[in-house]
Amino acid sequence: MEAHTAAGKLQGLDGDAPWYEAAFVVGVTNALNVAADGLAAALPALTDAEAGGEATAVFADVRAFYGGGEVPTPFRVIARDPAYLADVFGAVKRAFADRRLTRRHKEALAFAVSLTTRSPFGLHFHLGELRRLGVSERGVMEVVGVAQMFSSYTKIADTLQLESDMAHIAPTDMSGVPEADGE
Repeated sequence: MEAHTAAGKLQGLDGDAPWYEAAFVVGVTNALNVAADGLAAALPALTDAEAGGEATAVFADVRAFYGGGEVPTPFRVIARDPAYLADVFGAVKRAFADRRLTRRHKEALAFAVSLTTRSPFGLHFHLGELRRLGVSERGVMEVVGVAQMFSSYTKIADTLQLESDMAHIAPTDMSGVPEADGE
């Protein structure tokens, strides 16, 4: 897929690093939404007492990362395996850390992903995070409007089976995924 490179360069973005960062947020958001919306129906969320010591230590980190509130459902669902929980939360922290994109931008993207994938958990959770991070109602509605617009364009393109017409604008950036320290 080459359109992202051309589109990014048209917007003045240097290289693909912001797109890799955004893609990581999309993937992690989808994973959390799947755990909360799908898996939670079969495997109920664990309480701190049910989760045990290793998982509750991760829960403390989760609470700190999300402003001290309740541990979100997907982490409580996967707490049955504390090592997996720690790995997933480590990926979440890395995905949502401020880098080229801010945490607010990433939460806006996660909210848009949740909106377009119709995730009940993701919609409520990421909307709450947007508000916690200071995004106004107008800002939320801007995200909704952009998500609706692109969702509509994508649906039209999919229906018509259109191919990208931007591939010739810029070559694909083959530099690979940026490292955390060397971005």
